[in-house]
Amino acid sequence: MGTNLRYKRDLHLSKYATIKTKGRKYPLKEDEFRTEFQRDCHRIIYSQAFRRLKHKTQVFYFPQNDHISTRIEHVLLVASAARTVARCLELNEDLAEAIGLGHDIGHAPFGHEGERILDSIIKGDTDQLYIKNLHEKIRDIKKLQKIIPEFHHEIYGLRVVDKLAKLDREPPGLNLTWEVRDGILSHCGEKNSFKLEPYNKHKDLESIKTRETAPLPITREGCLVRIIDRIAYAGRDLEDAIRAQIVNEEEIPPEIKNALGKNNGTIVKNFLEDLIKNSHEMPYITLSEEKGNLLKKLIEFNGKKIYDSSQAQMYKDRARKIIELLFEDLWDYISQDKRNNKNSLSPKNGKPNVYKVFDEFLDDDMKNAYTASDPNSLKVLDFIAGMTDNFIVQSFQELFVPKATV
Repeated sequence: MGTNLRYKRDLHLSKYATIKTKGRKYPLKEDEFRTEFQRDCHRIIYSQAFRRLKHKTQVFYFPQNDHISTRIEHVLLVASAARTVARCLELNEDLAEAIGLGHDIGHAPFGHEGERILDSIIKGDTDQLYIKNLHEKIRDIKKLQKIIPEFHHEIYGLRVVDKLAKLDREPPGLNLTWEVRDGILSHCGEKNSFKLEPYNKHKDLESIKTRETAPLPITREGCLVRIIDRIAYAGRDLEDAIRAQIVNEEEIPPEIKNALGKNNGTIVKNFLEDLIKNSHEMPYITLSEEKGNLLKKLIEFNGKKIYDSSQAQMYKDRARKIIELLFEDLWDYISQDKRNNKNSLSPKNGKPNVYKVFDEFLDDDMKNAYTASDPNSLKVLDFIAGMTDNFIVQSFQELFVPKATV
């Protein structure tokens, strides 16, 4: 009975839909009622890494307005839209939704700025680090560069779902299907065309270490999410900026307002309807040339008016100092065996909470996840990249902001 319930709708899917998975790294006992991709949806949303997205930046740091998006809102919007369009195109709805839910799970605190800061740390492009134990740290960071040569959230996202994300108290790693992992790894494509045809050659996911070497997704569902990701953030970011009074409605270019509308719901609706009409029964996913050009223009407008605005950039330097100083401190903490000092840096109040959480991360959460050859900088990177905006600021304040001693 369960198998029939799971797969009876597959009979109605397009010939371009993904029906079966190539499998998981570690086989799971077959679920009686859920498809393999539906199980991935649940494995993602039940993970700790997914839940932390609710306190990670989308565009604006620490929004006090509850109606301004955080990263978790964005992925939910992408997943919902991807499922809707997949249904209309007779693609695999469960696969599209799972990729949508997991596509940004590799994001660091402070959004894309945090991503850039961690990338500069890996590449040694910073004046803040290596102050202590210079030669030892240079050797350590070179080992890290062989494992993670640069930090981009989509490439790192594969590491998160494969090695770091946890389901409750289970060992780390979500053990997702190959197709969902492929969609996460290849979801980012800012400079690419609005017409995407699935990659049709052999693809070794683990060997892809840089954004430039990551080809398009192998499935149409993955290509679908890649385009919808751009549609979702373009409309929502504009809506948030208007609500935050960074952009006035009158500033929106007339060609965008006339063709797409002036609020997020209408903008997304017009893009998705165009996507459905132009992709139906096609071996590729595409917007019309008109809507594709409008999407590019909308993203360019957002870049000038929102992403580069003083309001969006005002905490940029502070975010860099927070991440770099915390990285250096935790690197020293683990490298100099301060973990055994229960009163490290704070004899009155005991070990700082961030050290305790880091100890728990290494000893419990990631127990047996690292090998003896893994550099300490990798462990610090994984810990900091998983932090929420709230926790990284609290940790910085705890370690670097003076407190009363009497």
